[in-house]
Amino acid sequence: MPAMIDKLSDPAVLFALVLAFVLGFMVRGSGRSALSPTPMTKEDVAEAVGRVTISRWIEIDAEIDARRKIAAIKLLRQATGLGLKDSKEAIEARMASRGMTRH
Repeated sequence: MPAMIDKLSDPAVLFALVLAFVLGFMVRGSGRSALSPTPMTKEDVAEAVGRVTISRWIEIDAEIDARRKIAAIKLLRQATGLGLKDSKEAIEARMASRGMTRH
């Protein structure tokens, strides 16, 4: 047992162990994937859209009326914190409910 402790206290062995730990942690990650957040449910999206104020909808509708869909999506994202896909789909649904075609 004392021989093993002597080997573990060798600086080269300690460095190798720390390096292996750090590399293993980096490869494994923290358990969450920053590239793939958990997708929101339709209910979550509807709740977020439902919290948008009337004044913000007036701004969003003005962008939609001016055929500036990207600006409308940006405004909705700012107001709700939704992702790009969910915001785009919500704006397109708003456009469809207002009788506008998708562009």
